[in-house]
Amino acid sequence: MRGYTMLVLLDQPSQRKQLAPFISKTNGHVVMGGVLAGLQRGCVYADQLHDPNSALIWAKNEMFYLIGRSDNEQFNSLVREVLVQDLLPEALDAGEDMLNLEVYPEPGSDWSPVLDHMFNGRLREGLRVPFQFNLAKYGQWLERSSSSLFVPPGYELQVIDRAAMLEDKSCIIEQEILKFWHSVEDFFQYGVGTCTVHQGKVVGTCISVFVRGIHHETGINTYDPIHRGKGLATAMASAYVQSVLERKCVPHWTTEDFRHDSITIASKLGFEQGRAYPVYYMPIQELLDC
Repeated sequence: MRGYTMLVLLDQPSQRKQLAPFISKTNGHVVMGGVLAGLQRGCVYADQLHDPNSALIWAKNEMFYLIGRSDNEQFNSLVREVLVQDLLPEALDAGEDMLNLEVYPEPGSDWSPVLDHMFNGRLREGLRVPFQFNLAKYGQWLERSSSSLFVPPGYELQVIDRAAMLEDKSCIIEQEILKFWHSVEDFFQYGVGTCTVHQGKVVGTCISVFVRGIHHETGINTYDPIHRGKGLATAMASAYVQSVLERKCVPHWTTEDFRHDSITIASKLGFEQGRAYPVYYMPIQELLDC
C-alpha cells in the first residue's frame, strides 16, 4: 500500500476506536462498527493518527463511508487518489462493480460539493432503507405463521455450522463468509447463519455480515433466480433471526429502496421500516476511466 501524506491508514482497533463518536448516531453503525473493531474486512484512513477530523472507511463488499469534517481539502484530494489507485481496483478484482458511498458529516459540514468535485459530478443518488427490529411484532408473526420455517419439497433449511460447511462441496458458504469476515473461525465465534440446500448444493444463505457488539447486520442471498419466489429467503431469514435472538443479540436489516422483496421479507419478520437516507453510487470502471 502506498503512503499518502496527510492520509493515515488506521490498521489497529485501538487507533480506529477514536472514530467511534463519529458513528454513534448513524444508520450504518453496525457495518462501520464491525470494521472499526477489526472484526470484519475493511480499511480505515484518517486525516491524522490522533484526534482525526475526517475519515474514509471501506467495509469490503458493502460500502464506502466518508465521515467527519468535509472542509479538509488535502484529505479530500488524497481520498480520491487512494480510491482510484488502490481501493477501487482491489474492489473490482474482488468482483465488485459498483462504488457505493454514504456520508456522515459532523454538524455544520456538507459533503455534497466535495462529492461533486471528487467524482466529477458523476455520482448518482439512491436511497437506503434501514429497519429496526421489533421483537413483539416478530413474535406475533411467528404465531400467525407456524409454517414459516418450512421450505418446499426438495429443499432443506440448515443452520450454518461446521457440519454444513463440510457438506458444502462447492464452498459457497465459505466464499460468502470470507467476503466479509477475516476467517471462518471468527464467523463461528461472533456470527450466525442459515442456508438452504437443494439436491446437495447450497442455493441460498443468510448470515451475519457485520457485527458490532450485540448488533448483527443481515446479508441474504438466493444465488440462482430459479430458486427465488418459493419462500426460501423468508425461511432462511426467520431461522437466522431466531439464531441471533438465541445469542441474546439484535438483528439489523438495511436494503435499497428498489429491493422490494427484501423490504417485504423484513417487514414480515417484525422489522419496522425507518426513514430512507441517501446513498451515492457509480460504476467503478466508469470512475477509473475518467
